[in-house]
Amino acid sequence: MDVVPLLLSFLALSVVSMDLALSIIWTRRARYSWSWALIVFSASLLGAVVSFALDRAVYFAFTGTARLILHYIWEGLMIADSAFILVLLLFAINWIVARPMQTPEKIGAFASGGLYLGVSVAWLITGNSVFSILQYLVWTLAVFYCVILLLHERRSIKEKSVRTACFTLIIISFAMIPFVVFAVFFEYFRMISIPVICLSYTIAELVFLFTALHHQENNAAKEQQDFSFETVSSLYHITEREFEVVKLIKKGLTNKEIASELGISVNTVNNHIANIFSKTNVGSRIDLLNLLQEASW
Repeated sequence: MDVVPLLLSFLALSVVSMDLALSIIWTRRARYSWSWALIVFSASLLGAVVSFALDRAVYFAFTGTARLILHYIWEGLMIADSAFILVLLLFAINWIVARPMQTPEKIGAFASGGLYLGVSVAWLITGNSVFSILQYLVWTLAVFYCVILLLHERRSIKEKSVRTACFTLIIISFAMIPFVVFAVFFEYFRMISIPVICLSYTIAELVFLFTALHHQENNAAKEQQDFSFETVSSLYHITEREFEVVKLIKKGLTNKEIASELGISVNTVNNHIANIFSKTNVGSRIDLLNLLQEASW
């Protein structure tokens, strides 16, 4: 049975590493103000799993004083990381549902992290199972607070991929109830809770990332399809050369840069732009870009 936690940690390590890589890819494309929190959250989960795996590996590789010292080091790092994740989770859920946290809620989030840290250190020093149960209950209550908040604010989530991930998180949380009950009464379940919890909630994050990346690819394909010469020409009678100018305007190039790109003079570019403005009935580049956006070009 002792090898099971180590195997679980290796599995969690693989899944969370993939999740972190996808988080970095998505965040580079995303426009959400809270997208950076996803990388921090994934990296923190990875740190907790690594600390847990190293702590379990200590029992196979060392004995005596060396095992005890290394156990305290890895367990201490895992406790500090878990406390940080708890606070970040409480803030991140509110960011996702676009709900400003009140000052008492912010204080409560930090107090929860502090309480978890306190009972965890007490458990590490004394080995008293009561502190281990309290440690687990603090985390469990924080997760269920997040689930209740998601259920209450679910209608305010506009982004489809975010809404899908939130529903996945809710389903996983309810599916974890039997494990939570066993963990309260049995120490073994509490011992393996780190990789199990990381695996479970990484699934929700992966659902979001796959859905979000798929949505972005679909939008890019649709934009490429809609922004075609045939579409623009039928709507505004734009010529092929003017369409090339429009594409370069959309990329943000200046008139001089457009002239260099197309191998024509700046005056010719100015004439093309004047014709484009006339045909689309706009008076500036800003108006043209707004028109492009509204027409989904």
